[in-house]
Amino acid sequence: MEDVLIYGLLRGGIYALAAFGFSLVLGVIGIVNFAHGALVLFGGLLTHYLATRFGMPYIPALGLSALGTGVLAALIQRLFIARTFQLEPLMVLVQTFGIATVITELGIHYWGSEERMLRIDTSLPPGFFLGSTFVPSFDFLLFVVSLLSAGLLYLLLQKTEFGRAVRACRDERQSAQLNGINLSATFEKTMFVSGVWAGLAGGMFITLSPLAPYMDFHWTVDSFLVIVIGGLGSMIGALVGGLVFGVLSFAASFYTPTIAPSVTFSVLLLFLLFRPQGLFGTGDSTRK
Repeated sequence: MEDVLIYGLLRGGIYALAAFGFSLVLGVIGIVNFAHGALVLFGGLLTHYLATRFGMPYIPALGLSALGTGVLAALIQRLFIARTFQLEPLMVLVQTFGIATVITELGIHYWGSEERMLRIDTSLPPGFFLGSTFVPSFDFLLFVVSLLSAGLLYLLLQKTEFGRAVRACRDERQSAQLNGINLSATFEKTMFVSGVWAGLAGGMFITLSPLAPYMDFHWTVDSFLVIVIGGLGSMIGALVGGLVFGVLSFAASFYTPTIAPSVTFSVLLLFLLFRPQGLFGTGDSTRK
């Protein structure tokens, strides 16, 4: 049980990274971005491509991939979502699903459909024991980076002009617009930040487990489930939700591998029944 808890927490940090952007877009712009999982995979596969094709060191490859994913997300917002959202907000669901399909098919065309994993050679020691469980040093390092990036995002949303604009749009959009906040620019920046954190999640996860373009919907659903646990509109909720989901999914895969998705969804359905607003969400923000 100890090893399931530890390894689940290690993976949960990356699930939280992926969910941060999903939660941000849902809370600020008010859309369910079905292309989010495709952005996670784009960041992961681009990191692999830069590191293997061009021999780029991992850290620069990860940084460039995260920025590239952020730019792609911002372009999706400007060229597609912004126009459709003004005309018919519900159609954004269909639109983002179509965008995800296009990104997936292009990924299969250029990168292939096979699963890819990036092996990193580091000077770190192999690992250490936490109790009776061996913890790989690189896995632990990625977990620490996940926590640090969560702290960075929290500071960005609490201490910057962009963060104040985001909170204003999330709480009362019309009042924010009346106070001179440019909604279109704020939404584009929100999508950029969402894409950057999605790219980070993908670029980090591909060093731990294989990724392939066809896995996009899996990551979208996982990000949504993390928000269900943590609560809409809460970055702390997304972090805790990611850790809880990591433990839950790892335990289901470990103890009941043949029916792991069913077990995970069953527990989450019970969670929705007894705590629909999530651990850190509020009833009002959830309804909005």
